[in-house]
Amino acid sequence: MTAPDMDRRPDLRQLVARVPVTTRRYQGPSALAFSPDGSRLAFVSGLDRAHAVCQVDVAGGEPAEVLRVPGAQVSGVAWSPAGDLFASADRGGTERWQVYVRRPDGRVEDIAVSEGDRVQHLLSARAVSPDGRLVAVSSNARDPEDVDVVLIDAGTGARRPLVEGPAWHVAGGWSPDGRRLAVARVDQNTDQTVLLVDPDTGDATELTPHAGEEQNVPAGWLADGRPLVITDRGQEHLWLAAVDPATGEREAIARPEWGVELATASADGRTVAWTVNEDGYSRLWHRTGGGHSREIGGLDGVVLDLALSPAGDLLAYSYQPVAAPAELRLVETAGGAARTLRAAAGGADERLRPETVRIPGPRGGIPAFVYRPGGEGRLPAVLLIHGGPEAQSTPRLAAQAVPLLAAGIAVVAPNVHGSTGYGKSWQTAIHRRWGAIDLEDFRAVADWMAARPDFDPERLAVMGGSYGGFATLLCITRLPGYWRCAVDLFGPGNLVSSVEDAEPNWRRWNRLWIGDLATDRESLLERSPATHVENVRCPLLVLHGVNDPRIRKRESDDFVASVRELGGRVEYVVFEDEGHGFTHPENAAAAGRAIQEFLVRELGARES
Repeated sequence: MTAPDMDRRPDLRQLVARVPVTTRRYQGPSALAFSPDGSRLAFVSGLDRAHAVCQVDVAGGEPAEVLRVPGAQVSGVAWSPAGDLFASADRGGTERWQVYVRRPDGRVEDIAVSEGDRVQHLLSARAVSPDGRLVAVSSNARDPEDVDVVLIDAGTGARRPLVEGPAWHVAGGWSPDGRRLAVARVDQNTDQTVLLVDPDTGDATELTPHAGEEQNVPAGWLADGRPLVITDRGQEHLWLAAVDPATGEREAIARPEWGVELATASADGRTVAWTVNEDGYSRLWHRTGGGHSREIGGLDGVVLDLALSPAGDLLAYSYQPVAAPAELRLVETAGGAARTLRAAAGGADERLRPETVRIPGPRGGIPAFVYRPGGEGRLPAVLLIHGGPEAQSTPRLAAQAVPLLAAGIAVVAPNVHGSTGYGKSWQTAIHRRWGAIDLEDFRAVADWMAARPDFDPERLAVMGGSYGGFATLLCITRLPGYWRCAVDLFGPGNLVSSVEDAEPNWRRWNRLWIGDLATDRESLLERSPATHVENVRCPLLVLHGVNDPRIRKRESDDFVASVRELGGRVEYVVFEDEGHGFTHPENAAAAGRAIQEFLVRELGARES
């Protein structure tokens, strides 16, 4: 349960397109994909929040819009060898993803569109077979609770099932010869199995059998026929392995001290690229053949997405510098400096450069980023809580917080237990413990903020979206003495009703993440902010989209009504054409204004 623009997590990983763990939507250029001849790069525009597929010549020039589905946000781009451009899109934030294709002559056609109320068709980056005949799509059309892999004829749209069963199944890329398709069977965020599937017969073998929980995410294929897998086998952090299909033996391509986050291989399997997440900052590496790994220098921020050209000679990556707007960069893997293909308007702002700290907590230091605006005296400050909770605050500050710095408000963005990026023990600590282990961390962070000599302990606020919204409500009901005001964006106030109302294909995830109603109902109620709503003392701003499929709007309706019945002050902003986040530029701007005006007024900050 993650909010766009408020967090980043290891991508389960780009590959899983729109399964519940994806969080990179709309942060910058995304879904990067080279054309079959490597001369053009397609991407989903995020810099201007247009959410259209654009393409740019790798030699340079202005990007051109090539695919837009009216009224929809677009994602999940994949090319065919014939030049067909596939993309998935949804309308109104409903997450009913459908697949469209732009033919070389410019025609846009439906390729996998269903009228069913809850049917999704998910497109991953390596969905098209090497011969261009088939598109592998993940779909819950058979059973709303499951996600199968379906093969679609790229020309006619005819469909046939390939992998079915009680799990999320996501296409993870074709072997270079087209004889096998890697499929991720996703049982939860920390447990996946890679299957190798014959596209003709549907016969599947487990590439990564294991006992217990283990992450295994397909990331491409090497030229010798070995799949690449991002895995945490045998250690806390993720690493990149090449796995022998015959023996299961794993060769470490990259086994860093910190975790591998993104990885991909060129279509010919000769070149591999990957990023390492070091305390929220990205490092970018590549290697060709059996050669040495080489690092792309000059990074000071976060790599959001990456792609290799079919021949592996070019590496494109979407990059968010710490203190500057997002860029789309290109570098030759043979060597040389990276160049910018596209950059958003605006220059660097050093106020966006955070201090990295460890806040003393009951179970060890809590990683956090502290953003401090200029000015003298004790500052108002906002505790900004990311979504997920299996996600990560990084030095790429959330868009909602940028105007706060301009208004003289400091921001503290922690990675409490449950966050990704700090090992699987830290990440899984929150499973079925929402409102318990995280509450202890939030108390420690609030104490630390109140004790800082440059923060005003009488002017502290808390804000977050999705899980971060839950955490915000948790803070104002269980730690009410700290906060002057609070902002909740589409957070669940009642864990029981949130689990009951979950989309069918989210239910098994919620049982594992949040709790099982059959055994945990009493505990879930006790840990729900709604149970302690009488403790709310501060003004509250709540924002929610009518179409939200992850956290139903009734969660906010009920909490707002309860606070008002008790005499509390709540401002409630509802967006009729949004879901779990903001996809329309005008709505994102309106939400930003509402948040800024509320916090400036309640915290006594200056107008920006």
